[in-house]
Amino acid sequence: MKKTPVILLLMLALVVEAAGWWRFHPARVPQHANQSEFETDMTAGLLHGIFQELAADQPPVFFVAFGEARTEPSYAFMARFAGQMPPVRAFTSAVMTPTGLVLETATGRPGVIIQIIRFKEHIPGTFDVLVTLSNRPGGHDRFTYRVAELGGEWTIRSRQPA
Repeated sequence: MKKTPVILLLMLALVVEAAGWWRFHPARVPQHANQSEFETDMTAGLLHGIFQELAADQPPVFFVAFGEARTEPSYAFMARFAGQMPPVRAFTSAVMTPTGLVLETATGRPGVIIQIIRFKEHIPGTFDVLVTLSNRPGGHDRFTYRVAELGGEWTIRSRQPA
């Protein structure tokens, strides 16, 4: 019968220890990206290159997101892709099914989310950009694109698995 207070004290100590650990190791919550940092000619050139790469898969629609938290691009940035075929939409116009299929909410058409996570200038006029593609299996869906400006045009120079 005297074991009950000892067990309760041990459980209380575990709870206090866990609470202390969480205080100093909080869960990482992705921050929303600053749209203006992503909405550049470099990003538009990269997206056009990715659209061409994925054309063989023939997705009916592309969805675009920025940063780890999937920040929605502005209307002004999305206007750069008006008339693009397949159409380009902000990722907020899509829903992901439990099986991982990405569907446009308005039409039910399947598509691909292109998530530009972060970029880093490699040398002036050349960036390494981390991108996730939703149509690839987990663990094989992240790529580092090297994008360079040549004669005023941004083009993909290489793509490596990340």
